[in-house]
Amino acid sequence: MKTVNMPSLHTLDGFESIFKDNYTPLFRYVKSIVNDEDLAKDILSDLFLNLWQQKDKLQINELRPYLFRAAKNGALKAISSRYQTAQLPNDAFDIPENTYNPFEKFVAKQSIKIVEELISRLPLHRKEMIELRLLGLKNAEIAQVLDITEKKVEYNMREAIEQLGHAVRNSNLDQATIAGGLMLINLIFTTI
Repeated sequence: MKTVNMPSLHTLDGFESIFKDNYTPLFRYVKSIVNDEDLAKDILSDLFLNLWQQKDKLQINELRPYLFRAAKNGALKAISSRYQTAQLPNDAFDIPENTYNPFEKFVAKQSIKIVEELISRLPLHRKEMIELRLLGLKNAEIAQVLDITEKKVEYNMREAIEQLGHAVRNSNLDQATIAGGLMLINLIFTTI
């Protein structure tokens, strides 16, 4: 696989664009690993500073997976004494103000809570893959972040979806409520 220089890294405007496009999902991801907002900010500051300083030396094939992998490595290094698995932050699924009336907001929060609970029951590696997907990464990008093959991501995503489906079918949960929760989660992450 041939790697190419990222020309947009060589200009301040290009770098600023990369920063703006990637900071929020990277912050959520790093914060989910370290469970500390200030530490997450520090890790990302170091990541972007290093990216700028090394811009002439780096050979990056795909920027987004590179950033997520570097962020994960920085986060794990920062908490090397106690490895924690990635979890989405408590406020990841907050519903924007003025979106719904109070009853609709309550129902929406309950739907999201059910979906979060179902996701939390998945094996840790599948849970992390689902969370990365919710952060907007594609299978190939997830594979690069986790340093596994894309086929392994596809397999585990299929298995995770099957596990979630099985959990829904074998519970007395309302499928429409769960579908609504998944839609809301997807909507929240696409508007970030």
